[in-house]
Formats: sequence, C-alpha cells, structure tokens
Amino acid sequence: MTQRPANVRDELLSAAIDLLQSDGAAGATARAICNQVGVGPPALYHHYGSLDRLHHAAVDAAFDKVVACYSSAEEAGGPLQSIRNSWGMLMQFARDNPQMYGLINQQIIRGKMPPLAQNAFNQMVADLTLLAQQQPLRHDPATAAKMLWAGGLGAATFIASAALGGERDLSLGEVILQALLDSLRRV
Repeated sequence: MTQRPANVRDELLSAAIDLLQSDGAAGATARAICNQVGVGPPALYHHYGSLDRLHHAAVDAAFDKVVACYSSAEEAGGPLQSIRNSWGMLMQFARDNPQMYGLINQQIIRGKMPPLAQNAFNQMVADLTLLAQQQPLRHDPATAAKMLWAGGLGAATFIASAALGGERDLSLGEVILQALLDSLRRV
C-alpha cells in the first residue's frame, strides 16, 4: 500500500483555492477537489471535516494574501495613506479574484466575518482614530469605519462583478473612496 505524502491537507487547500477562483463554489465540489489532488472524499473529511470548512479555509488563505500586504499607519506614512492602501488592496483582490471575493462577501453577509476581515476592520478603526487626532471628522472613528467598510464592500462587489464580465478598471473604487473620505471630514 502506497502512503500519501503528509501534505494532503495542503494539497486539498490548494486545489480548493484554484477551483474556487476559477469556478466558484459550484465548481469547487468535494469530488472536483479530491480528483485534482488524487484522493478520495474521506481524505477531505478527515482533514477538514466538511466541504464548507475547506471552502472557509480557502477563503481565509486567499484573503490572508491581501492582509499580508497591509501596512500600518506608521509604515504607510500616516493613517490616510494606510486607509488608501488597504482600500486599493481590496479593490485589486476583488478584480483579480472575483469568485473568491464573492465567497468572502457571502460570509460577511451571513454574519460570519472571516477573522482576517475583522482584523482589517479593527485596523481601519485604529487608522481613523489617528486621523481624527490630525483633523476633525464628522463621525466617531467606529462609525466612520462602518461607512468606509460598507462603501468598500459595495465598490469591491461592483468591481468583482465587472471583472467577471471582462472589465478590469479599478477607477470607480478610487472615486468612491474619495467621495467617502470627503464626506467624513469636517470642513
């Protein structure tokens, strides 16, 4: 009997990411994932417990790439630049990974915000707290973060949808960000 390498768990995750990015959840079935890796469905359930858990792990792994690019306010040159950078990374991720972005958005809508997304939201509140120390805001940092978060999800959803139709332009995201930032500042 030939033994599988110890990295079957990683191979399953990699296959799930590939299939979710190319075909969405409908194409990332247990059978398709296991076929790509060359194992039977029991291996998937042994390592992840369920297809849904594997999908969640794949979404978290993909989103981790976005979060890994995040730079703190100090590293970015200030809170406003940090917000702009993280917004840009989200728009880029939605454009380049529209199927995966859709899965992240579905988790958020169901009230199951991925931990990395929650960390990103918390960082946005921290950035806005710093920004409020530099210039007056119309809203407290938590409310301002919710406004930016909602606008970001809407813009990213639009960009992901457009990307599925072949459009690759990110400029709408920048327009929405600027409008939101302008609306947050007190004049």
